[in-house]
Amino acid sequence: MRVLILTVGGSDGPIVSCIKNYRQDRVVFLCTEDEDGNKGSRAMVDGDAIISEGRECKKCRFKDVEQKENIVNQCNLSATDYEIHTVPHDDPNKSYEIAFKLIKSFLDDGHDVTVDYTGGTKSMSVGLAVAAMEFPQCNLSVVKGKRQDLIRVRDGMERVSRLPSYIVFAQRQERLCRDLIREWNYTAAVQILEEMSRNGFVSNEKEFDRLLILCRGFAAWDKFDYQSAVEKISIYKEDPLIAGYNSTLKQICAALDWYEKWSPNSKKAPPVFVVVYDVLLNAERRACQGNYDDAVSRIYRAVEMYGQLCLRTGTPSLTSEDIDVSLLPEQFREHYEKKRASNGRIQVGLTDDYELLAILGHPVKQVWEGWRERILYILNKRNYSFLAHGMEPVSEKDYLEVKETVWSFISDCDQAMKLQKGLAEYVQLPRKL
Repeated sequence: MRVLILTVGGSDGPIVSCIKNYRQDRVVFLCTEDEDGNKGSRAMVDGDAIISEGRECKKCRFKDVEQKENIVNQCNLSATDYEIHTVPHDDPNKSYEIAFKLIKSFLDDGHDVTVDYTGGTKSMSVGLAVAAMEFPQCNLSVVKGKRQDLIRVRDGMERVSRLPSYIVFAQRQERLCRDLIREWNYTAAVQILEEMSRNGFVSNEKEFDRLLILCRGFAAWDKFDYQSAVEKISIYKEDPLIAGYNSTLKQICAALDWYEKWSPNSKKAPPVFVVVYDVLLNAERRACQGNYDDAVSRIYRAVEMYGQLCLRTGTPSLTSEDIDVSLLPEQFREHYEKKRASNGRIQVGLTDDYELLAILGHPVKQVWEGWRERILYILNKRNYSFLAHGMEPVSEKDYLEVKETVWSFISDCDQAMKLQKGLAEYVQLPRKL
């Protein structure tokens, strides 16, 4: 069913022209009742004859008076062809609320809706037009025409014009998308952009494609799906804004590839600690979104990962997944042999990683010994959280305490190993694309 929703004011001509032009199956009138001395427009719809006053002659003060039928009769509408809803004279918010519910109801039922805001008070027109702009599939219409004065368009000079209401909706969605990117919520931005694409609300194809592909790429990066991310982000590697991120992403992929293929005899490692920094900055993004439990869990994993990478890149080269005791100093072999599990492996966790690094005289030995008590204390906040072994939520204060400690610890480790680029040089993902 084709539905026309329109506001009715003091002139019937534009309304009649609009109804006759669109020939909709159902007409919905928004009008006002007589109220507190204010004359309403309800009578113009289906009341008695309309008294239309022309302009007054300045010399003789004569007014040309014309008596016409109501709008329903002029348009030959039957009782089943229309419905009437009253709105306040000067309350745009209430007009918006009523119009919004009507439009949504018709659209939800699968009807085609056209809205015309030509008639009525300014408050009525604003309420209806703004409500229509909430729905990009809603057609927006206004009656235009030649004006001989500043009062109104004269009868016989008007024409019905359909406006591209989706433009306002699309611009608002674009702003929402930009806001989501500023919050690092790339996944939600992708959903907004994909909806715009499905509905055909794309004005600049090239710029839109760039934004969508990059949002998909950074959304994948944010989920640690680095291979998917590099496929998309590398498309724009020549873009000055993206070039640095593309380079970092390739370093992460190279580090992960080395990690997967690692053996005690592996060739010299690429810059592998970039993966740790990425996890830490991912934690920072989670915290900015208020997800402190998620953030602290990621920080814990980053500290553990740093120790694991130190073992694999150190001398001797070891993996915490299965310690080769033959490579340990003889006086410690029995101690670690006792840790061998039923699967035949000697697996160690976060604390044991760093203790073993200290035994081996790794460059981070002194850093660990200086930070050990503090690190173990703050990491207990993770152990007692909902996402680990406890029932305590992580507060913002807890997160900030954990972050300050771990960032300092990792930075000191970077300096101890004399890394050219450490955590301090690692750049957060973009908040603008």
